[in-house]
Amino acid sequence: MASRIVAVLPALDCEKTVGRLVRALQPQVERVIVVNDGSRDATAAAARAAGAEVESLPENRGKGFALRRGLELALATRPAAIALLDADGQHDPGDLPALVAAWQQEGLDLVVGTRLQDRDAIPAARFWTNYIGSRILSWMTGIELHDSQSGYRLLDGELAARLPLRADGYAIESEMLIKAAARGARIGHVPIRTIYNDGGSHFQPVLDTFRISCAAIYFKVFDAP
Repeated sequence: MASRIVAVLPALDCEKTVGRLVRALQPQVERVIVVNDGSRDATAAAARAAGAEVESLPENRGKGFALRRGLELALATRPAAIALLDADGQHDPGDLPALVAAWQQEGLDLVVGTRLQDRDAIPAARFWTNYIGSRILSWMTGIELHDSQSGYRLLDGELAARLPLRADGYAIESEMLIKAAARGARIGHVPIRTIYNDGGSHFQPVLDTFRISCAAIYFKVFDAP
């Protein structure tokens, strides 16, 4: 595994899963950064005990805010690439080598882990809202996007430094795709394992997809890169 890769995990109330993820990622990356987004449990302690660098926000600011802060911390050491994973156990660290291979061998700037190929393992509401959202983003960017809501990504370090991300919530993923595409980034996809934990995710499929779509339109029309 490439040594100059930093992993960033935004985390909210993930004390049961974050430590395992950190330990699984450590042999694969140079640094693991966990941004504790105002958790009410022992997320920060669990991440720190597992060996992660932990930044704790005093209150819940949203996934996008936590992710942006994590990117700032990661970019301080000028990594070759930044791996983005959710800390709730829905992303398998064992899939990271496939994303890294696509980045290295295909010369991609942004690799997105896609889940929609495993339709039977995805709750119906999650599948259809993601599918519709991905169609909208594909139309906006002119790029075929298979899973626009996936937070499992590998972002080239040079591209990460050029993306002026602003979203505080789940729209961060769509904003990243829109602004990366506007910069001519080479975006690719790698199938990943589909994992859904009962009660593990804070994502509300219909409401949050609506918010994401509205935010995506704003970023495309009013916040031109």
